[in-house]
Amino acid sequence: MATSFHITHPEKILDRQSGMTKRALTEYYLGVAERMLPHVADRPLSVVRCPEGSDKPCFFQKHVGRGLPSGVNSISVRNRKTGADEEFLTLQSAEGLAGMAQMGVLEIHPWGSRNETLEQPDRIIFDLDPDLAIDWTTLTASAAELRQRLRKLNLVSFLKGTGGKGLHVVVPIEPEHEWPIVKKFAHAIVQKMEAEQPELYITKMSKAERKNRIFLDYLRNDREATSIAPFSPRARSGAPVAITLAWNELTSAAAPAFHVADFAQWRSRLNRDPWKEMAKTDQRLTEEIISEAGAIETSPSRRR
Repeated sequence: MATSFHITHPEKILDRQSGMTKRALTEYYLGVAERMLPHVADRPLSVVRCPEGSDKPCFFQKHVGRGLPSGVNSISVRNRKTGADEEFLTLQSAEGLAGMAQMGVLEIHPWGSRNETLEQPDRIIFDLDPDLAIDWTTLTASAAELRQRLRKLNLVSFLKGTGGKGLHVVVPIEPEHEWPIVKKFAHAIVQKMEAEQPELYITKMSKAERKNRIFLDYLRNDREATSIAPFSPRARSGAPVAITLAWNELTSAAAPAFHVADFAQWRSRLNRDPWKEMAKTDQRLTEEIISEAGAIETSPSRRR
């Protein structure tokens, strides 16, 4: 696929295992732009830059630096501690994704809220992070269990492979509540799972206590917290990709694996992307749902 976007050093290798070049990364971002942009556009972003490749030192960046490529913009975000405005990275277009490749960005992590409603998230994110001893079947059963708990609260959820060993369960909501409420709701859900099966689940960050367990990470539901974007590569050997999954794919014998280098083989998935309907999912985190989950409301309710 040819591209009209200008990139410097297009033949630079950014992943030695697969041979992925800067040009190939650019073409990949443009190839998935239609499906990826609804989940990253008009949101503050944190990115992992690997200008010399994934086997060389990489670094996180969230603030705007000098010499941004065309299409990569900024959004002012108030620092809660200092009160100062800080300029965060953001983008709105395929040109911005091409700019990410120009910057050597191998991971894109969006906020769970949009630029126009920074303080009210429109996503609830549950990160199922398994210990290495946890097999795929156990992990998928846990994701299915979480889905059922959410369904009992009349919440539709979507599934994503992280490009690593974990899974994300994502619930789109209307941006009505501020971060602390959404975080407490997510915490209440996973606390119940931990209380019922403490031998399998843990909600504490301590790695020492995660052995043979799945860490139910609800902390991504916090201001400035981020999660890997759908279709984003990972800054790991082979350039694996975080992929949207249909719930019936949990029945596969092994975790589905996708990479930038084999995009031609799985590109047809974009036509039946299970997250395609997310934007049409109209659901609210109502006071009744919050109460039923056992979360505690801490701000004036916004009943309608």
